[in-house]
Amino acid sequence: MVEIRLRDVPEQQVVTETGTVDQAGLQAWMPGAMARVAQRARAAGGLLGTTDWPFVERPGPDEPVFVTIYEGNPNEGPTEVEVCATVAAGGDRTVPAHREAYVRVTKSQVMSGELGGVYEAIEKWISDNGLAVAHAPREVYWTDFHAAAPGDEVFDIAFPVS
Repeated sequence: MVEIRLRDVPEQQVVTETGTVDQAGLQAWMPGAMARVAQRARAAGGLLGTTDWPFVERPGPDEPVFVTIYEGNPNEGPTEVEVCATVAAGGDRTVPAHREAYVRVTKSQVMSGELGGVYEAIEKWISDNGLAVAHAPREVYWTDFHAAAPGDEVFDIAFPVS
């Protein structure tokens, strides 16, 4: 059972890197892509974090916020994936303001292969609640995944809805 929530996300300026990868390639490519967009974001005037985005609802120390947008399912083969780092200004593009349905996931859910079921649960909830998927799904990262304990919440799976 997953808890699905709704939140309003403000417009975001982002620095991006796009790749076409399958699941194995994603695991190899994403850490480097996050490091590269973080470096570019810092050079562009600052990588924004959890204190800059209260909608993420992450108390505690400020952590960088990354958004990874999936144009398909990397488990089914190569798909376009965009890694974004949020900045105050000077980004590569703007992610428009939107409402999203999301689920907060733990490291153990990731490691045990449960993410596919979480994606399916969100899509079903959207349909069951008279909403529609408005844009590609995304994962919103706001903590150090590798340093997290198995029960720690590590990121959100989100679908923009209308």
